[in-house]
This record gives sequence, C-alpha cells and structure tokens, in this order.
Amino acid sequence: MSKEIVPAGQSISIAILFIIGSSLFMGVSGQSGNSSWIGLIFAIVLAVPLMLLYARLHTLFPGKDLYDMLHTVFGPILGRMFSCLYIWYTLHLGSLVLRNFGEFSKTVALTATPMLAPMLIIVLLCIWVVNAGLEVLGRSAKFLLLFTIMATAIAQLLSIPKYEFHYLKPLLESGWGPVFTDAIGSFTFPFGEIVVFLGAFSVLPKKGSAFRVLLSSLLIAGIIMLFVTLRNLLVLGPEILSSLYFPSYVAVSRINVGDFLTRIEGSSSITFVTALFIKTSLCLYVTSNGVAKVFKLKSYRSVVLQMGLIMVYMSVFIYKDILQMQYFAYHIYKIYALPFQVVIPLLLWIVAEFMSRKASRKQTAPQP
Repeated sequence: MSKEIVPAGQSISIAILFIIGSSLFMGVSGQSGNSSWIGLIFAIVLAVPLMLLYARLHTLFPGKDLYDMLHTVFGPILGRMFSCLYIWYTLHLGSLVLRNFGEFSKTVALTATPMLAPMLIIVLLCIWVVNAGLEVLGRSAKFLLLFTIMATAIAQLLSIPKYEFHYLKPLLESGWGPVFTDAIGSFTFPFGEIVVFLGAFSVLPKKGSAFRVLLSSLLIAGIIMLFVTLRNLLVLGPEILSSLYFPSYVAVSRINVGDFLTRIEGSSSITFVTALFIKTSLCLYVTSNGVAKVFKLKSYRSVVLQMGLIMVYMSVFIYKDILQMQYFAYHIYKIYALPFQVVIPLLLWIVAEFMSRKASRKQTAPQP
C-alpha cells in the first residue's frame, strides 16, 4: 500500500483537472443543440449520488484504494478479475485522452508534425511525474489549476462582446429526449470518469476527505464546464458548434479586442494541455498501481515506463481517424463506460455494506 499522502486541497486540484481534461476543448455531448447546457446541469445532478457512493467506499475502507477494496470484498480470484478490468479501463482511458491531444495537434496546432511526437512528449512527462510520486502530481495540479481558471476566466470575459443571445432560442426545440441523451453522455464523459480516482484513494489523508474532494471537484469542474459550454454556444451557435471537433479553440479564436488583442487561442490551448497532462498522469498511476497489486510487485514504479509506452502505442492505433474518435466519444463511450463507473462500484458498495453490518453485529453480540 502506498505511503504517500496528498492533502485534500491538492487532491481537489487533481480531480478538477482530471474531470475537465479533454472535455475542456472537445466539449460535451451536444445532440440537443442550444439546450445542451441543460443536459450538462442534469449530468452534474446525476453525478452527485455517484460521488457520494465513491466517498462512502472510502469511509468503509479507509487507507485502501479500489484494488484493495475489490480484493477484500470479492476475494483473491474474483477481485483480481475485476482489478484486471479496471487496469484495462484506466489504460484505455489514458490512451483515449492521448489520442484527443494527438488529433488536436495534428488538426489545429502542429499540422506538419507527426501525431506520435507530441503524444510521446506528453507521455514521457507523465512517466516522470508518476515516478516522482503523487505528491509531486498534487503540487503541480494545484499550480496548474490556478493557471487554468485564470486563463479560462480571461477568455470568458473577452468573449462577451461576441455573445449572440438569440442562439439560446428556441429553448428545448427538439424536446426533452435529446437533453436526457446529452445528460447521460455528459454523466459518463467526463463526470463518471472520476472513478479512476478510486485507484488513488490510499493517498487521501482521512476518512471524511473523500466527500470533500469529490463533491468540491464535481461542483467546481461542473461550473467551469457550464460556463465554457455556454460561451461556445453563444459565440458559435448550435449549427457551427455541432460541426466542430474542438469548439473551444474556435470560439476563443473569435476574440478580437480593438484589433490588437487577437489570436489568443494558442495561449488558451495551454489549459487543454495542462488538464490533459494531469488526467493522463492519473490514469498512468492507477494503471501501474493496479498491475503492481495484481502481480504483487513491490512498487508500482517498476512498471510505470512500460505502461506509459503501451498507453502511447495504443493511442496511435485506437482510432482510424478523428471522425471515429468523435463518434466513439459521444455515442459508444456512454455505454462502454457505465459498468466501470456505476455497475461495479454499486455492486462493490452493496456487498461492502452487508459485510460491514455483519461484522458490527458480531462485535455487538453478547458473548456466551
């Protein structure tokens, strides 16, 4: 078990940047057009019980991470099977995030550079910080979160002259069906992905810290994403918004203050890279931690390099092109991710509650 302890404030920073991650630039599910922001609010509300469930698991198993919980509740054989599933999920998720960055670089930022090059640079940085420990990642996240919030707030303020409020009308033009579809999509991507953080629960300082970390990060990340979603909608409109791969980049590129403050989307894209770096690093840590637990290794650090290289290798071949990436993110992922985010944790919680109550009854039972 890891002896690292990351303070609650730094853990919140990691969780916020993890949640906003690639969704900061890719946007959220937007089948409902100009009502997509309503679906995002519903997704935040739906995510609250999920955060409480995750926090309850931390209370039931203080000092243990997801893999320890699975082994304790389901036994060595079934527990290892579930652990292998989460190793795959975190490895796959890290690859998906890396590919998001690779497509962004290839399409927008570094069009003449092979996609592998920027992804490899990010992975090498992630390998370095994960080897250094989660305390280093926590301190980095605290600084990078401050920069991200400042850059996002400045972009929001400078975008106000470009707002076209008529893009909000007619509200609910397609009815509630697409809104609920968007809510499920935004629930799984990105809010439900915080299940990965369970694989690092052993670094939280005390029992009650998980409630504070998860709920605070959900609220702050949700507010950031809501403002960014509304900005993109008001600047671009629902028709243009639905046709873009990276709407936030295009929305910020429209900023023009007095013909002297223009083309600031490059600096805005740095926030995407910082959030992506934290998200990929946490995925790499949890993947390596799971491999170490399943194969009973002395330290997760012995497999960080290998898992990082596998992650970047998968990211190259995981999609055929950017169209396939976008289709998977908005249509397939919400089905694929639900067992990892909801079904297995719910089953784990039910069995753990039963075991906890059974143990407490034995302790309070009168001795003969």
